[in-house]
Amino acid sequence: MSDPSTFTPIVWTEQGLSKLLSASQQGISMAITHVSAGDQAYAPSNTQTALRNQLQIVPIGGAEIFDDHQFGKQLRFSALFDGPQEYPVKEIGIWSTEQTLVAVYSVPNKQLNYKSADAAWLEVFNLSVSALPNDNITCTVGVNNANVFLTEELLTMTYAHVLQSKNLTKQIHQNFLLNKRLRNAGL
Repeated sequence: MSDPSTFTPIVWTEQGLSKLLSASQQGISMAITHVSAGDQAYAPSNTQTALRNQLQIVPIGGAEIFDDHQFGKQLRFSALFDGPQEYPVKEIGIWSTEQTLVAVYSVPNKQLNYKSADAAWLEVFNLSVSALPNDNITCTVGVNNANVFLTEELLTMTYAHVLQSKNLTKQIHQNFLLNKRLRNAGL
């Protein structure tokens, strides 16, 4: 499922769209909070209120909204599935607050991924929100923050840290040489 082209036929649920429109009319945002996975493959319906066989639900691990030139406004978020469960991933559910199923992704007779026992599976999802009311959908990041979208910021911080370490090493070396000269001079 890591191939973005396989995540196109997502079905927005009636209850999810209704909640989004209600929030929009009130001038508030609807928050995506959780992602769930199950082991049933099928053609999703917009009237679904749950996955057919949900095996695990986890909080959103990181999120960002960006504009894609080809696909429009996108909500990108990650979820970390870990623990002792082992199952073929064939259905994905996207949830908002108050346990509302917002969207479903599943393809008949197709396995999307595999969750191994006692192993972590980190998945990044792109969800097109360009057809939805502007700025009315957000993500609430859970405790298990696996934000993989800070790469540029982390790279900048790492570069600054390496430069600082280099300068400190040079300073320590200069102090060592100065102390050696002072000792040789008998001071």
